[in-house]
Amino acid sequence: MSAGRFLWALYRPRQSWLALAFVCLALTWIAGAALLALSGWFITACGMAGLGLLLGLDVFTPSSAIRGLALLRTAGRYAERVVGHEAILRLLADLRVRVFHRLAHQAPQAHGPHRDADVVTRLMADVDTLDGAPLRVFGPFLAACASLCVSVAIAVVAGPWSIALCIALSGLSTLAVAVAAARWGRVRSHALVQARAIQRTAVIDHLAGLAELRSYNKAQASLDYLATLDQAQLQRQRRQEAVASWGEHGVQALVALATLCVIALGWSVVTAPTLALLALMTLGLNEALGALPGALWRLGESEAAGERLMALESQPRAPAMPLLDGLAPGGDATDHPMPLVLRDLRCQRQPEGIPAFDAVLHPGRPLVVHGPSGSGKSSLMDTLAGELAPLAGGLWRGEQNLLALDHATRTGQVAYLAQSDLLLDLSVRAFLGLGLGPLPDARLWEVLRQVGLDAVLQQTGEGLDYRLGTRGSRVSGGQARRLQLAALLLRDPALVLLDEPFRGMEPALVQHLLTECGPWLARRCCVLITHDPQALPAVWPRQVWPLPFAAKLTD
Repeated sequence: MSAGRFLWALYRPRQSWLALAFVCLALTWIAGAALLALSGWFITACGMAGLGLLLGLDVFTPSSAIRGLALLRTAGRYAERVVGHEAILRLLADLRVRVFHRLAHQAPQAHGPHRDADVVTRLMADVDTLDGAPLRVFGPFLAACASLCVSVAIAVVAGPWSIALCIALSGLSTLAVAVAAARWGRVRSHALVQARAIQRTAVIDHLAGLAELRSYNKAQASLDYLATLDQAQLQRQRRQEAVASWGEHGVQALVALATLCVIALGWSVVTAPTLALLALMTLGLNEALGALPGALWRLGESEAAGERLMALESQPRAPAMPLLDGLAPGGDATDHPMPLVLRDLRCQRQPEGIPAFDAVLHPGRPLVVHGPSGSGKSSLMDTLAGELAPLAGGLWRGEQNLLALDHATRTGQVAYLAQSDLLLDLSVRAFLGLGLGPLPDARLWEVLRQVGLDAVLQQTGEGLDYRLGTRGSRVSGGQARRLQLAALLLRDPALVLLDEPFRGMEPALVQHLLTECGPWLARRCCVLITHDPQALPAVWPRQVWPLPFAAKLTD
């Protein structure tokens, strides 16, 4: 799909609202030009009547029309802003949710070469850039064409054809200048958007690694690099604004020249009030035509932003929920899915000398991995989740190696609760339903009861509509872990990876969670990392990490 088709598919659901906004904008500009023209005619006619050169002047009709045009111009501007921005902001909000849901179903490698900071830029800045096409390009262009056509029609009725031709030629020249500016700035607009992503990624990298940069005396070098990027981006923006500025000045010059030509052509042909009307009407076109050169080149920015978002959306989407060898979600607990076999697994980022890892993961009997910090336990989990490629070996389900599957398919079969808490500024209902769509409130309350959060949320008075805050700032660390556990309970993976799932929780709460989550874990294979293995059921198999020997757990 081309960027143009992507943008058309994006704006089409609100095309009627956008069309109404464009009509309001056209009415605003037409009313503005007509107001200026009619005012000039009325003032000139009144002056001539005062000198006795014009008899029988009706002052009530034109004065009423002037007031009406003034009100129409104000109402049109207000309606255009309200209708247009309402439509486009809703479209962009829907797009942001759609892209985020797509990302939620992908493993990190599914993003290809995109850095996390770049993905955030696409979700935020690139989506916001897409408002430029309808509000700054299509609408103004169509409204300017409509204003020009109305002006030419009035000139045909009120004056000779030469004046109408002059106005038409000046308008077409302006449109030609605008299109040329758009073509000139299109490539530069693409470069502007790409450089903005690089700039934001560099800023986030600098802030995230500031401690390390200072430790190695590299902070100033990083700041110098950021300053270089800022200066280069500023130069790009100045060049683009120069295009808009010179284009606007060129349009003003063309409109001024057309106005002088209208005066010259009608000096001895039409009456003074009519000449004033035609000349000021031509001059009034400057509002409609003046912004076009600076607006059309923004189409390149929208195209570049659309291409970047298409690159994210083009990734294959994982199935909503995988099935466990015939076990449907909510299936009977007596079903027995197949065990998973770890065979000769070697992982990245682990100390040298660790032997290959062999194990059999049985449903309902989580493998408890424990050991000192920094020994590579989280790297093991990242490998099983597909975030790190294994150095050797695999995770087998019958004859199928899950680690060799494509990212979308594997991601759908693995649920991973990592060490860090990943909460968004959403309501509890929206957070639990990410990637799943609307779920019954009764089902959401049930999983919240299982993790012991139902009473807490009911006390807030907001229930499922309680917002979590930026990065989960409105919940405690233990509540954040339990919310993520609740989100897992709504899914049906083949393998569950839990990295310190009970961190920061009291022993009584841990036992409650083990009891409530037991039926769900009974139908799934699980690997669990902990620093407190004594708190977990003794029947669950243990594995000390790093491996003291080539362990082969078969039971």
